[in-house]
Amino acid sequence: MSSVGLRARPATGLIDTVIVCLRRRYWDYFVAALIPALPLLAIAVFVSSPTLRWVEWGEVLTSGISAAMTACLVSQEFTGQPVALGEALSRSLRRAPGIVAVELLCYLYILCGLLAVIVGAFLCVAWTYAAIPAFALEEVGVFGALGRSRRLASGLVPHVLGVVIPAVLGANLLYYGAAFAIRAGWAALPDHHYVPARVATLLILLANLVARPIVYVAHAVVYFDLRIRRDGFDIEALAASLDSVSQAERAASLPNAPAADPA
Repeated sequence: MSSVGLRARPATGLIDTVIVCLRRRYWDYFVAALIPALPLLAIAVFVSSPTLRWVEWGEVLTSGISAAMTACLVSQEFTGQPVALGEALSRSLRRAPGIVAVELLCYLYILCGLLAVIVGAFLCVAWTYAAIPAFALEEVGVFGALGRSRRLASGLVPHVLGVVIPAVLGANLLYYGAAFAIRAGWAALPDHHYVPARVATLLILLANLVARPIVYVAHAVVYFDLRIRRDGFDIEALAASLDSVSQAERAASLPNAPAADPA
């Protein structure tokens, strides 16, 4: 059974659900953000004078995989089916090329909306917000995931943005606050030879990874809420739960098989 309660919630209720999920399995969500970013961290350590600009572009390629892993982990809270971190990693890596393609198309979609008008960008954010979880949890293709996300969010744009905006603001506040403190501390050092610039860059990257699970969990929570509203996912999950209980009761009521006669 679901551990967060399967019912449609207002945006404030979904934010509470995000917080509950983060409290229960934050370490797993952090690892889900960390694993795809390991190549970026390695470059930050071993490449001389790394800059954050290209690292941010590299994150575009890895954040989708992290979001997909997080969606697999969060699904446990809504379906009651345990999902281990290794299983989430395996499922996401098998579909990594498609996940990256969905992520890039989402960015392109949002950019087109931004070029048209600011309101269009917000619409595109809402319409694509469930695309990565849909691709990770449903056996749909790249464009199928985008279409699925738009159908789920259609008519619910303010509701979706009511979760997206606080989640993004919270994550960015945490990240930029930590980054500012790291830069200020590094700049205040009398001798930078003891703490090279690459160390400061690495710490800023880690601060970003600490904050990113807020956004990734919000993706998954919004996806399941939209499924409850559009697909009746709560009824479907309840029916599946009752069916499994009835099967267990029938199995328990069967007489024990007779023991085999000794030879």
